[in-house]
Amino acid sequence: MKSPHRLMQGVAVAAVAVATTLSVPSVASAHQARPGAGAHQECKGVTVDQSAPVISRASVLIKAPVRTVWKLHTDIDAWDTWIPEITPAQKKTPGPLRPGSVFEWSPQNMKVTSTVTTVRQGRCTAWAAPVNGIDGVHLFTFKQVRGGVLATTEESWAGAPAEADIPGNQAALDTGLKDWVNRLKTTAETKTGCAGHQDK
Repeated sequence: MKSPHRLMQGVAVAAVAVATTLSVPSVASAHQARPGAGAHQECKGVTVDQSAPVISRASVLIKAPVRTVWKLHTDIDAWDTWIPEITPAQKKTPGPLRPGSVFEWSPQNMKVTSTVTTVRQGRCTAWAAPVNGIDGVHLFTFKQVRGGVLATTEESWAGAPAEADIPGNQAALDTGLKDWVNRLKTTAETKTGCAGHQDK
């Protein structure tokens, strides 16, 4: 049987090598594992499980309009066009993404059913992502800043499988979240013609 962190690597696209880096001093790091106390992302009062043994965060500056980034993020049925490692993915609840929306996705051929807990249009989403005994909470936030959109994702893993190998699961989640936001950056910037642009 595969270890839990091996199974979960596909959830956050850990197998994908994405050659994208941040180029602004104010966002010097594209990745911050184990955010400090009180530093967690929030979406309308919802945060990750702050007591979970595994918590990770990744941020990236995307040089694209927030509407482009938001559409890519929330159009779950089209995830396969830019993040195939976690597809097939399909929204099961009709209409726009909102609290109570349910979607299915398939990291590493596992069927995961997630339920959206909160949405703030153009600003943030949060959903529950339980799989194989791990209780996941996943947030994305989008903030307009000088030069584009600061996209941040934060996720917590709790439960016995997460606790069984904390270092291994932490490493898998760290790598996977960084890959996910960098893939979002690459796709959004390509769509808007900003790919490859470097700040002077």
